[in-house]
This record gives sequence, structure tokens and C-alpha cells, in this order.
Amino acid sequence: MVLIFDMDGVIVDNHQWHFEAWVEFGRRHNIIITKEDFGRHFGSTNQQVMKSLFGDTISAKDIAIWSDEKEFIYRELYLPHIHPVRGLPEFLKFASGKKVPVALATSAPHENVKFTLEATGLQKYFDVITDSSMVSRGKPDPEVYLTTAAKLSVKPSECIVFEDSVPGILSATHAGMRVIGVATTHKPDELLMYINEIIMNFDAAERVVFDGWL
Repeated sequence: MVLIFDMDGVIVDNHQWHFEAWVEFGRRHNIIITKEDFGRHFGSTNQQVMKSLFGDTISAKDIAIWSDEKEFIYRELYLPHIHPVRGLPEFLKFASGKKVPVALATSAPHENVKFTLEATGLQKYFDVITDSSMVSRGKPDPEVYLTTAAKLSVKPSECIVFEDSVPGILSATHAGMRVIGVATTHKPDELLMYINEIIMNFDAAERVVFDGWL
């Protein structure tokens, strides 16, 4: 068994801060971004979002420049408030003590991964990290999870994934992995449309994950 974690909404509950960053980015570019707009794209790559905002003809150079701008805004806004989802440090410590491999698989850019793991002090627990720079297709495509499983040299059926977003849940499900929903970004009943196992935070994760496995 290996544990694979999405980052946004799973390692940290940062949904609101990404939304505020997109609103500020939109303001600077004369684009109104609503909560509905944001909700449709949460869990997607910046490349996917930028194409939605500016059209498919947007250049790779502009995508890179504007993505960097948006993520700088996000990190600046979120830094004073960042902390792990409740119970996660204890759960990761427990998994480490059981010698269970742990990985991160996210649509977020490398700089955000570095920012999040350093600010929360959790980087020591992750054996493998896959971010948006390492895949060509964003969620709900299963590429990010299949790539992570390959790095760990395990079968998809051996992986337990923690996801908060619908695109992420579909990505891991399509990869053939067991998925546990984390009800941060969505309410439990919204996630139950896609999967059966839901946790509110990681306080009860040891029982949910390890009963019957170890």
C-alpha cells in the first residue's frame, strides 16, 4: 500500500485563498472571475485555466508569465494564514512509522509545492512528488496519478488517494486507485456522488485507511 495526496484542499485548505488570488489577478487584467468560474476550474492546471480565460490561441509564453503572476499573488495572500489540514501531521507521522510510502500528486506548479511543504514543515514525509511541470495533461486525466505510481514502482490498485475536488477524484478513479474524499472544498454529499469514503479531516484517517490493511 502507498498513500498519495493531492495538495490544494488536502494538505492545506486553501480554496478561498486561491479564489481571492484569481479575483485579484482578474482585476488586474479587467476580467471578472466569479465563484462559479473558479469552482469549475479548481483542481485544473494553470494552462487549462488561462486558455479558458484568454482563449486557446494564448501563447505558451503568456501562459507562463500570467501563471507566475497569479501564483505570486496567491502565495503573498496565503502565507500569513497557511497551516495543514487538521490531523494531517499526526497521520503522516503514523504512516511514516509504519514504513508506508507517501507521495504528492498535484496540478499545482513547483513553486507552490515548495511553498506549501516548507511553510507547513511536511516535506520530510513525502518520498515522491509529482507537480504540473511533470505532466502534460491536467486532472481529470489520470496522468498525474499514473506517473506517481510509476515513480513508486507500484500498481495503481496498491494506491490510496486523498482528493478534495471532483476533477481530482475522477483522475484517481480513472487511474484505478482507491479514493478517499476530503470534504474541504466540497460538502460530503457532493463528493458522495462520486465516491463512498469521505473524511472531514485527518483525525480519523488512521482507522479509515489502515483497518484491514495493516
